[in-house]
Amino acid sequence: MNDSTLDPPGSIVVIGTTVLGIEAALYGRFLGYDVTLVGGADAWSDRSELDPAVRRIGPTGRGDWLDRHWLSGRSIPEAWGDASPMLPDRSLSSLALNAIAAQRGDEIPAALPVTLGEWITDGLLAVTRSDLLRGRVMPDAIVTSVETVDVEDEDDDDGQIPPDYLLKYQFLEASDEALPESQQCECVIVAGLQGDHVEWSKPESDEYWFELSESDDENAETMLRDGYQQIVAVYAQLMGREELDLYRPQRG
Repeated sequence: MNDSTLDPPGSIVVIGTTVLGIEAALYGRFLGYDVTLVGGADAWSDRSELDPAVRRIGPTGRGDWLDRHWLSGRSIPEAWGDASPMLPDRSLSSLALNAIAAQRGDEIPAALPVTLGEWITDGLLAVTRSDLLRGRVMPDAIVTSVETVDVEDEDDDDGQIPPDYLLKYQFLEASDEALPESQQCECVIVAGLQGDHVEWSKPESDEYWFELSESDDENAETMLRDGYQQIVAVYAQLMGREELDLYRPQRG
């Protein structure tokens, strides 16, 4: 961590459509940042028998917390109907539940996810399709390289503006939509991806480069809470507001 700040609507790319990646992208959108969420790496275990929409959403099943502590050698499709590793009311953050509820427009809250498959489909996937993230998520985009590019600003006489990041993409699935070959942004957040699966190298200029990792606690709820606090710390720094915490219950 450092003291660099970035005001909304600064541009952020979150790499990893993982549990933490989805949450980090949503948190940024709640604050007004221009966020894009990409899969980032071919890190997900085979889910060819599942709906293509969920093949690169949520836990990877390859070296992540779910693989190490819960699957016990099974694949995610094999465990799809099993009870999820956390209590239903603790499987999604308050922000995620609010985003899903706003999208549904229901006065009565939707049923909370009970199984692993419901957590991924009705929870995590639903968040990526909420109003805040719709059109901003590219699970099939693999980051092949990350470079830094200088930023020109006529008002910057001291040359103190840090460089932007330039991410180059390759797509694992064909699409009818026009997809970008590259994207420039002011900040990068890498979320929950194992180093063995990534194709890029971290650039030397890392002033606005952050990495989120799953804790190795055996308790799934503790792992999630730890990840949320990492997200809080990143955005509190970017906003220059140490006390900022959107997960903290509001008084009233």
